[in-house]
Amino acid sequence: MPKLFRIRTQPSSSGKNHLQSYPRKPDEFSELFLMMIKCFRQFGLYTVRIRYVKGHPRFEASRVLVVIAVLILLSSWVVLVVSFFLQYRTPVVTGVANHIQFITNVLALTASLGIAIFKGNELNGILQDFCVIDDELSYFSVRLPHKQLKKGFLRFYVIHVVFLIVSILFDGYVMLIMSTETPIWLWFFHLLPFTLYSLAFMNAFMMIRWVKLRINLLNTLIDQYHCYPMFNEMGHNNFKLTTIILMNGGEDHLAPKDAVEEPTISTRILTIVSRTIDLATRLESYNGLLFLFGYLALFCVTTIQVYYCYLHVAIGSTSKGFSGVSLALSVLIIVGNMIATLAIPYICEQVGDEFKTLMSYLSKLSMRYGQNMQSSIWFPNLISSIKFSAMGFFNMNYSMLSGFIAGLITYLIIFIQFNAIVPADESTQQLVRAMKEQKQ
Repeated sequence: MPKLFRIRTQPSSSGKNHLQSYPRKPDEFSELFLMMIKCFRQFGLYTVRIRYVKGHPRFEASRVLVVIAVLILLSSWVVLVVSFFLQYRTPVVTGVANHIQFITNVLALTASLGIAIFKGNELNGILQDFCVIDDELSYFSVRLPHKQLKKGFLRFYVIHVVFLIVSILFDGYVMLIMSTETPIWLWFFHLLPFTLYSLAFMNAFMMIRWVKLRINLLNTLIDQYHCYPMFNEMGHNNFKLTTIILMNGGEDHLAPKDAVEEPTISTRILTIVSRTIDLATRLESYNGLLFLFGYLALFCVTTIQVYYCYLHVAIGSTSKGFSGVSLALSVLIIVGNMIATLAIPYICEQVGDEFKTLMSYLSKLSMRYGQNMQSSIWFPNLISSIKFSAMGFFNMNYSMLSGFIAGLITYLIIFIQFNAIVPADESTQQLVRAMKEQKQ
């Protein structure tokens, strides 16, 4: 049986406290959120500075960080254009594949830093929704595991950074030491996009994970209310799924029609549901551009690296740049890309399952208390429409992975066919002739 939550023994005495934007007491989650901002800000994924207004953090654009992010973008695009005029000793198909990787990576980098430059103010709304949800949950003595959340974030962050450092060092050994043909500046700008947008994916994963935790606590709370409607002993009305909202004259905000000094149990639970919907919508809008171009880059790079593995197995030769070390590098890139590819759909599917459970609980409460379906239709419709997507082009779920794998196989076949059709240069012809002679 789930743990029974209890109502706070000293509730607030004013309805204004219920409508405030931030919790009444310092929230440990705010400190965790600020720590996350600082951890990713040093990589340029946030271009905001933190200012405190009446003890509450506010995010404002930092001109210095914005200029640095713009310079990184301009430098990446300049290097991308210059790379088209460099002479390579690789076959035609391989050279085209390298350019495709670079183009999609720079697009993903542009999306990651573009979000940081133009959507920094949205962090205020995201943090506000988190704080209101936590404050309303605290009314029922719900204890969020802040210490576990902090340890979990630091663990993921350290593992991710260590993986990036190891992969960068290994890539530098293969590209700069074993093969001296790649300029250092070009190698650096090839690695920079993947490093930054992979961190941006981790950032999105952590925020969606925190949303999932709160929906899970909300479902446990509503399930407790459904099984043990003991809140009625406090003198409150039965649970209602809606509250009538009217525009208040010339003011811009919404206010309940029947405002009371102390918000009812139903109003508090509905506040949590409403804020959770708002929070999921904000995160979907905030990360949509990253998901679109980030997964485009992951798809292209993974496909091309699998193609390189095929070349190593089919016509591998040290003289053509193929070796066991280069194969290990391609496998390492594929593994890193697949982890990033699977992580976001996994957590988004979990959030979707929690939302489905929430909609089921609200429907049960509606039938139990005889609530008119006409008044309870809004929340189920809103909840069922919550989906994390890449700006509407595709949803972040397991069905996306089937399309990802199907596309990878299709374009891998196309690369292999082009590699067989394109005329080989003299050195490649000599290699093929030598291999045929060895077989004979």
